Amino acid sequence: MFFKRQCSVDSFLTSLTYWQKVNLYTVLALGQSNIPYSEAKHQAIVSDDDKLSFLLRKTLNSPDPKM
Repeated sequence: MFFKRQCSVDSFLTSLTYWQKVNLYTVLALGQSNIPYSEAKHQAIVSDDDKLSFLLRKTLNSPDPKM
């Protein structure tokens, strides 16, 4: 039987509460783009876990995280 190994990023994200995810997304969005805090917060509230995962991976794996 094969077991799908869960990625450490996904494991980390699953351990967060809703508001921790919103805050993480907000900080990552602010760090990567030139948008106001209110817009970053709105994006965080309406986004899903896949978008947060992508944003976190992009930040962690990019040689220049602020593009």
